[in-house]
Order: sequence, then C-alpha cells, then structure tokens
Amino acid sequence: MRIVTSEEMRKLDERGVQEIGISSLVLMENAGIESARLISQICQQKKYEGEILVFSGKGKNGGDGLVVARRLFSWGHKVRVFLMHDPSEYTHEAGNNLKILEKHKTKVSVVDHAAVLEDYFKSASPPFLAVDALLGTGLKRDIEGLYYDVIELLNHYVTEIIALDIPSGTNGDTGTISGTSTQASVTISFGYPKLGHFLTPGAVKRGRLFHVNLSFPREWEKQGDKFLLTHSNIAPLLQNRDRFGHKNSFGHCLLIGGSPGRLGAIDMASKSSLKMGTGLVTVASWENSFPSLEIKLSSEIMNFRVVKEGNAFVVPKPGLQIFSSIVIGPGLGMRPDGAELLRELLATYTGPLVVDADGLNLIAEHKLYDAVSKRQSPTVLTPHPGEMARFLHVTKEAVVKDPVWAVRDAAEKTNAIVVLKGPTTLIHSADGTTWFNHYPNDGMATAGSGDVLAGIIGGLLGQKMGALEATKLGVYLHSLAGHFAAEHCGHRAMTALDIIENTRCAFKDLREYQKTAIQPSCVELF
Repeated sequence: MRIVTSEEMRKLDERGVQEIGISSLVLMENAGIESARLISQICQQKKYEGEILVFSGKGKNGGDGLVVARRLFSWGHKVRVFLMHDPSEYTHEAGNNLKILEKHKTKVSVVDHAAVLEDYFKSASPPFLAVDALLGTGLKRDIEGLYYDVIELLNHYVTEIIALDIPSGTNGDTGTISGTSTQASVTISFGYPKLGHFLTPGAVKRGRLFHVNLSFPREWEKQGDKFLLTHSNIAPLLQNRDRFGHKNSFGHCLLIGGSPGRLGAIDMASKSSLKMGTGLVTVASWENSFPSLEIKLSSEIMNFRVVKEGNAFVVPKPGLQIFSSIVIGPGLGMRPDGAELLRELLATYTGPLVVDADGLNLIAEHKLYDAVSKRQSPTVLTPHPGEMARFLHVTKEAVVKDPVWAVRDAAEKTNAIVVLKGPTTLIHSADGTTWFNHYPNDGMATAGSGDVLAGIIGGLLGQKMGALEATKLGVYLHSLAGHFAAEHCGHRAMTALDIIENTRCAFKDLREYQKTAIQPSCVELF
C-alpha cells in the first residue's frame, strides 16, 4: 500500500486525467459512490435512521461530499446538505455536482453564520451523523472564522463524523492540526492514504481508516518512496523451513549487553531471538554481570563473559565470525570499554549487526557514524525518539514533529537501515524507501518492548534473511504479537514478556493469511 503526500496525490490525480483518460468528474464520482456505500453500511450497522448531514466546502473535497449526498439520497437515506458558501461560488466539478444534486430536490442549506447551524442542532433530535467534506488535504493555513466555528460545533454535537479523505484541519503531510480539526470516527482515504493519516496527532483525529481505490493502474501502487506494511506484503516474507534441518541450519545469534541492575534487557532480547526459530542463541555480558545473569537466562541460551586482556577483548574461538548475526546494546551501559567493544565490532565483524539502546547512545557520544557507514555488511539501528534525538543531536520535539526527516537523516549519516520506533514505526532503507508500520498500541509502551524488537530482528537476520526483509518482518511481527498480547492480557496488564509469548500467535496469523485474488474497492486499513 503506497503512502503519498498531498502534492503527490494531486499529481497522481492529474496523471489519471492526462495519461489514463479518467476525467476529474469520474474520479470524484468514484470517490463519492464508494464513500456513500460505506456510509450506508455504517448507518445500517448502527441502525441510524436520522438525517445524514453533509458539510460541503467549495473545493474538490466539497464536490466529493455532494456526490456522497446525491448517492445516499438516491438510495433512500434522509440527507441534508450544509453549504459553506453561496451556491454561485461552487464551480468546476463541485459546481456540476451541486447542480445535479439540486435536481434531486435534496435539502440544501447555506451556513452563513455559525448560529444557523447551532439552531439546527438545538432544534433537531440527536444522535447526529455528519460527513466532513469541508477542506480536504489542500489546506495551506490555520482554520479561522466560520470554518473554525462549524468544526467546533460538529465536534460538540455530532456523535459520528465521517471525514472524506482527511479530517478537516489535519495536515495531510505532517499530521499537525491547523488551528482545529474535526474529530472523525471514520476517515475514508481517496487514491492512496496520506502521511497525515499515520503521524500524530493526525492519526488520533482520523478514527478508523478506510481506503477507496479510484481505479488507478495497479502498478502505480508500487511507485513512490513511502509504503505501508500490511499482511499482504509481509506474509510472503516468512521463510519455509527445512523439515530435515538441525540447530546449525537456522543460524546462531549473539546478543551483547546487560550490566548490573539492567540484566532484564539482554534477557528479554535473547528470549525473543530464540522465539524467531533461531537455532542457537548466545549472550555475552560484562564479567561483573555474570553471577546474576547466569541465573536469569533461559536454559536454552548459551553465554560467555566479555573479558579484556591488554588492549583486546577475548572472545571464544574461533571468533565472532561463527555468529550469523549480532545484537549489541540492550542494557549495555555507557561505560568506556563499551564504546571500545562497539568500535571493534563495527570494524571487524562481517555479518549483519543490530545496534539498539546504549549501543546507539555510544555511537552518538563517541561519534562513530563513519565506523557504521564503512561497514560492508548490513547494519540495523533501532532508536526510539529520545535515542534518535541524541543520535542526530537535535531535540526530541524535532524528531516527533518530523519523523520522516529524522529517519532519513539518520540513514544517510550511517548507510544503515534505521527503525524509528513509535505508534507508527518508520523503517528507512538504503534505496531511499520509507516503510510505515502503523500499529498504535499503548500496551507496548512498557519496559523491555524495544529490547524484544532488537532480539526479534537479530534472530531473523541470523537465519540468512535479507536485512530489509528481516527488519520489516521483525517490526511487523513485534506489533502483531503486541496486538495479541493486548487481546489476551489487556493493554494495561501486558508486559514485554507477553509480547514474546504471543509471537507464536503472530506467526500463526501471518501463515493463515491468504491474499484475496480481487481487492475490494473500499478496504479498512485500521
């Protein structure tokens, strides 16, 4: 599923008209009829029999709303349209659809003052269902005046707001709010979903997200540089396992970390790595961590002490190259010999490497960006916004405000695959593509969740998966396991260990997923 900016969507609409020959009126009709069909279904599900209130601006988004109103009215629904401007100001596609709608004798009112609308709400009987076709994605400035008042009234009086393309007031590129925004319970995206659907606070304003295909060519979905992770593009990444294989057939992952008082991080990372089907898992930690760590680790997991003799670290023979992947960072600590160990690892280890937690902080503190960039083998970095801020030497607010910039800048600085964790996790790869994993789950905001992800990616990398494929699959499995953990334990009660336990459910869910041969014209994304 492709994700676009507002400008990219505008150009795709133009391509549809110029290259494919789909007129702008047909594009609007496609958007309107599929939206109307979904709205009709929602009314049936909720047994809503009152007037469907359609609020229409004078632009293309307003024109979409007028198509919705006409279609719903022709199917027997009660419909009332509120125009935000005098009918003479509706031109082009919106004007054409207003003229058609008027011939259907639908109830049409002009909102020239907020009091007109407030009087309606006070005199009519709730609950109210409204269609937000006010502004769309073309918003360039903060909302004020009549539009501001109307949006505030909708949020106050209306039980169910269904936004066409994007909630009015939400920026389609950044998810920021331009003064105010409708609080939609459902948003119906046209063509392709927009960045603002997945970035906070816009993601909070949109409610459930549905996607309408405007009948663009299928190959357009694969163009662009931003994509959404879904079952359909993740399930094929699951590898078939050799039923006659042995433990050495499925990789050997080494995890380096843990320090006194912070041993849980490396313990959870190792457990999640093992759950990926990794044949062998070994943990390495500092000598002063071992008395407690050996008691804590699962019996299946091997271990050794990180010991320094002179200027060199001693590792088991025949050396680090026996490991098919390495994870460094969970609970490692910010000790000077940690920076030395990381520098040596970056320079000498020739397999795929995952750097998490304190490993990232050590790179930032000791400016090891070039050492990461010069590696010939894949490197995966997994910061949360705070770690990313330290990594880029910016504020956390700057990262949260523009996560797309942050993940791309970090990738360019290091030539690594960068995973920026959050309600929407971003993955940026060396080919310039950004992948979005949108799985908001407050239950995953718990200690150890990030350590589990590092172990998952490391375990998959150790089984000779491609670095980007392992990262995408790992991030998705992590979120899917969190989803099942929340179902089984509740959002408040779930822990990182519950995420590990539910990876089996995530694997099962992906294996059972079957992609439908014919995609429906309107699909629920979230």
